[in-house]
This record gives sequence, structure tokens and C-alpha cells, in this order.
Amino acid sequence: MGIKGIDHWVIVAGDLQRTLGFYERLGFRIAWEKRPNRPDMATIRISDSQKINVHGPEAPARQGYLGARRPTAGGADFCLEWDGTVDEILELLKKNGITPEAGPGPRSCARGTSTSVYFRDPDDNLVEFTVYG
Repeated sequence: MGIKGIDHWVIVAGDLQRTLGFYERLGFRIAWEKRPNRPDMATIRISDSQKINVHGPEAPARQGYLGARRPTAGGADFCLEWDGTVDEILELLKKNGITPEAGPGPRSCARGTSTSVYFRDPDDNLVEFTVYG
């Protein structure tokens, strides 16, 4: 018994629609989750079993908010494993007018050495796509 993996994490969006549109253009599926007695919540689906919850700037002011004590747009830094080549990452970023901040280059990630490309989302979060092999 113990930790099995990551279910979800949260980012804060300064402009919810802009942030969701950015991730959708990168190929992520956007879903709105219905929650009993609470507002619907935007999610960026990573896979069937992983997601990023996206809180709008008004979320901390809501009655009963359960989240980070100091949620900040642009305060996240995360890495996602890419199922493809580094060249495909670079092409996707170029197609969407996104300039890599760093990479491609070798990095030490969860499963060992990989090749990563870093870029910023509209809220200034640092996003890393990494490829093993």
C-alpha cells in the first residue's frame, strides 16, 4: 500500500479561456467536470487517468475554496512525457507560434535521462515536454 502515481495537479489561469485554448491547440482535450454543489471545473486531460485542474483567478475567493493558500498564475513548473519525437514537439510549437525557452537537451527525469524542450504557457508557467529513448 502506498502512493501509486499522480492523479492531478492544479494550475491557476489569469484568463481561463485563453489558457484552455492554448492547451487545446497543443492537442490536449479540455473537459468541464460537473461537481455537486460547486461550480463546474475546467480540466486539461493528460490521459484517461491524469489531468490538470485549471482554476480561474476568482477561485480562491469562492466560499469553501479548497486549494493552495497562495495560488498564483504562472507559479507552476511541470514536465509531461511526450509520445513521439523531439522534432514533432518542435514542429507543434512552431505551428502554434511558441518559442522554446530551452532545449532540446538532455535532462534527468523520473525514468532516467531524456531529451526535453521547455516553453511557457500564457500564464508564464514553465512547461516541459520530454522524450525518452
